[in-house]
Amino acid sequence: MTFTAPQYKTEYLTESMIERVNNRFKVDSIESGRNFYPVLTYEVNRKYIKVFDSKVYDGVQRDGRSVFMFIDKETGAVYKPASFKAPAKGIRFFIEQLEENPDLVDPYGSFLYVR
Repeated sequence: MTFTAPQYKTEYLTESMIERVNNRFKVDSIESGRNFYPVLTYEVNRKYIKVFDSKVYDGVQRDGRSVFMFIDKETGAVYKPASFKAPAKGIRFFIEQLEENPDLVDPYGSFLYVR
């Protein structure tokens, strides 16, 4: 499989955004005295990068995960999930926007809803 420059860029930006968001989620949890927080991970598939959400309780990551968002590998377009396998219609953000402003990302995914 050959990769193009936009795919590398999109994956790099996704990884960077996830790292910053995960750090913020953990710090927010510690500062508020909670013993749980969400952790985002990603998986590169044929067309999309799937970002997953799982929970950490008392420092232990629990089994089970849900799709948090889909990112188009070519364009960097961010979509809300419609199901575990497919995104909803309509671009919600671009990964560049979320990487530059990680504060837009909340633990509940409400930033992906159309307003």
